[in-house]
This record gives sequence, structure tokens and C-alpha cells, in this order.
Amino acid sequence: MARAAPAATRAANILAFLTANPLRGFRISELAEHLGMNLASAHATLAVLCDSGFLLRDPVHRTYVLGPALAVTGFAALEEHPAIAAAMEQAALLAEELGAEIGVTAIAGRDVIFVARRGAPAARAASIGYPGDRSPLLAPIGAIFMAWADDDAVTEWLDRAELPARLADSYRAILGEIRTRGFSVPMPPIGSPAVQDAMTRVRSEPTDPDAEHHLTDVLQHTDEMLVSLDHLTGADEIVFKTIAAPIFDPLGRVLLSLSITGPDRAVTVDEVLRLGHRLAQSAAVATRHVRGRAPGEQPIGSAVS
Repeated sequence: MARAAPAATRAANILAFLTANPLRGFRISELAEHLGMNLASAHATLAVLCDSGFLLRDPVHRTYVLGPALAVTGFAALEEHPAIAAAMEQAALLAEELGAEIGVTAIAGRDVIFVARRGAPAARAASIGYPGDRSPLLAPIGAIFMAWADDDAVTEWLDRAELPARLADSYRAILGEIRTRGFSVPMPPIGSPAVQDAMTRVRSEPTDPDAEHHLTDVLQHTDEMLVSLDHLTGADEIVFKTIAAPIFDPLGRVLLSLSITGPDRAVTVDEVLRLGHRLAQSAAVATRHVRGRAPGEQPIGSAVS
């Protein structure tokens, strides 16, 4: 792996942090504290980003926010990645059909990033996030992206979470179920107060290793974050946090995920399966729109002998 350039890392961290916190501006001292930078380095990096139009500085409050040049970057990225528009279109259709919140997520380096949402969660149910929201890609977070990944990627995902062997083996087995079923079913404990508090610290201090270590410790001591449906009957009832299905790129990799936010009440396993298969249908539509394919499928447009 190429050695990271400190200046580039600082710029990327600032942009990622402000993207995940778009409702207010931050003073240079706040950014330096949140991101573990010294003031001189932060000042130099912010100056370059402002000169490029990627950030704007409020001269009265001395705060920094995202600049208009990033809006142009976003439009260009949408042109480059039509799968995002296809996913958002399917999310809007599903939200109207099901009366539920539908989310779109993607992998962003070593994180899962929330791209867009359509609709609203059911009464009393917590929203799954907001655009720009990041979560570290460590088990069990991002299981839908790992279910079709190669073994090295899965091992890295498990190792990053510092899991005991028993729990790592359990997650590997559930990844196999997700591949067979076509969707994952994260449970409410993944959004428990303890996990959310740890996640808030990671998002507030994204460059602090201690914050991520605390999150891994909390996740290790939180049970039943991913459910195995193989041992349940259709009449059994469960409360689920989300259901997530993959959108594949032309190389058979999981590019994006569509998810349904749960209703914060128990539903039958049969209903979970119905929703999961309906979600997977929409994800397949988005996959075909970008000429994607699930692993093992014949590439679209290829000759069949």
C-alpha cells in the first residue's frame, strides 16, 4: 500500500468531517481538536481548500463550511456513477410503496457512508442516518458489503473488530446465509444506546484510535446484532433494525446497498422475508440499470457459448 501523504490525509479528513457535520460551521481550533491536528497544519490545509473553493470561511464567526466547488464535484460524481441515481430512484419508489424509510449506502475507503434516504421511518422508529454519515467498516457493520467479498477482505473486516474466534466464526456463517438469502437483517442492538454513544465518539474524533477501539469493545459485548433466520419459523416474530440488499457493479462487487428501516415493533419472519425479497428486487433493478451482475452471473452483453 502506498504511503499516505500527511497533507492529503489532513485535507481528506477535514472534508469528510465537514460532510458528516453539515449543519454548522467549525472554527479552526475545533477542527484541530476533532481531527488531531496542530493549528499550523490545520491552518495551511484550510487555506488551500478555501483557495480551491472546496471550503468557505465565515470572516465574522471564523468558521469553515463546505464550499460550492464541492457541489460541482458531487454532480460530476453522480454522472460518473449512475448507479447512485438508479439506487435513489428505486429508494423513492419503495418508500412510497411501503411507507417506510429507504436508505442508500456505499463503501468509502475503510468506512460505510450513508449516501441518501427517501421516505421517513415509522412512528417511534429511529432514522438510520443522514447523508454524509460514516461508520467504520468493522464487523458486524457493513455485513451486506462483506457477504460477497473475497476471503482476505472478510478477514480484515473481522480482524479490525478484534473479535474472539467464536464470534468471528458466527459472523462468517451469517455472511453465508446473507449470500444465499440475498439480504441481511441487522437487529436493534446494532443501534443500541451504548453502540450509538461509541459511534458518536468515533464520528466526533475520527482520527483517534482509542475511539475506534472503544467501539470495537462495545460491539464485542453487544449480542444479536445480525440475525440468523435459518433457525426461525415463518410465524416467529422479531424486531429488526434494517433489511439491506446489495447493488452490484459490472465486476460483481457490491457497489451500493438499499435498506429498509424497521418499524420498531415485532413482525413475523414471513413478513421480514417478504420485505427482504421485495427490497432485493429493487436492488436487482438498479444493478441491471448499470449493467452490473451478481458474482457468478454472466456479464450483460457477453457471448454465451
